[in-house]
Amino acid sequence: MSVIKRLEERYGEKVQSEVIYNNEHARVLRFYLRAEQEVKPHKSPSSVFITVLKGKLLFLVNDGKSEEMLNVGDTVFYNPQELHGFKAIEDSIVEAVITPNPSINKLNIS
Repeated sequence: MSVIKRLEERYGEKVQSEVIYNNEHARVLRFYLRAEQEVKPHKSPSSVFITVLKGKLLFLVNDGKSEEMLNVGDTVFYNPQELHGFKAIEDSIVEAVITPNPSINKLNIS
């Protein structure tokens, strides 16, 4: 069944996120950040593709060793266990595709 998910602005006092899609293969999230809000550096057991849908953000790249400014339409790819995070320069929306779904991996490990 096809599902349409319209782009909405869901900003808050803290970074907001919503699950757009979730199954055993992948998780797709949208993050809503006001200017100066950030997703702190972290690692994921999965590959992560992040696309800027609105705004301008500063992304950690090269396993956290440098930063790169990304604008609307830009995408960054992170390998599993690569340090990544981002900070909004202006009100922004990003979409993250995480594959395979990390919560499924956690279930398979135990």
